[in-house]
Amino acid sequence: MSQTIFQLKITLMGSQKPPIWRQVQIPADIDFQQLHAIIQGAMGWTNSHLHAFTDQRRNFSIGMPDEFDIDETQDGREEKVQDYLSAKGDTLIYEYDFGDSWEHRVEVQKVLEAEPGETYPKLLKGKGACPPEDCGGIWGYYNLVEAINNPKHESHEDMVEWTGIESWDVNEFDQAQAHDRMVDWYENAADSYGMFF
Repeated sequence: MSQTIFQLKITLMGSQKPPIWRQVQIPADIDFQQLHAIIQGAMGWTNSHLHAFTDQRRNFSIGMPDEFDIDETQDGREEKVQDYLSAKGDTLIYEYDFGDSWEHRVEVQKVLEAEPGETYPKLLKGKGACPPEDCGGIWGYYNLVEAINNPKHESHEDMVEWTGIESWDVNEFDQAQAHDRMVDWYENAADSYGMFF
C-alpha cells in the first residue's frame, strides 16, 4: 500500500519583501507534534515557546495541553494531520509564541503518493530569513531590520548589541542547513516529546 504525501506551503503571515515561506513534503499520517517539529526546523525557530494549530475560526486548538487544560488544547501527539487536512487547498493556522504571535498559514498544495526510495519529510525550497526570537512579532521584526541596517537609526546600537548582528539580510536562507535541521527535529519529536513544546 502506497504512502500518502502532503506537499505543504508554510507562509509566515504578514511577511513581505520577501514573503517568508517554506515548501515541504510530509507523510500525511504523522501527528501534529511531528508537524510542529518540521515547521520549527524548516523555518529556523528555536522551539522556545508554546504553539498551537487551529483554523481561521479557531474551532479547535492542537498543541501541548497545560496541566489545567484551561484552553481545552488537544494533545498534538494524539491528533493526526490527515484528520484535519485532506485535499489541495485545505489550510490550517500554526501559531508560535503566543506573545509575539507568529502565525503561519499551512496550505496543502498537492496530495501525492510517496516516491519509491525517497525519505520524508523533505524541504523542497523556501524564501526569506527566519526572524529572531522575541523581537516583537512581525512588525517588531521589520522595525528591527530597519534599525540594524540603518546606522543612523535611533535604535541601531541597541539592536546590534541585542542581536550581535551588524547587518540583517532578509533574503538569507540556507536550504541544505534548514533541511538537515528539519529532519533532525522531526526524528527527535517522534522519540522525545519533552524536548518540544
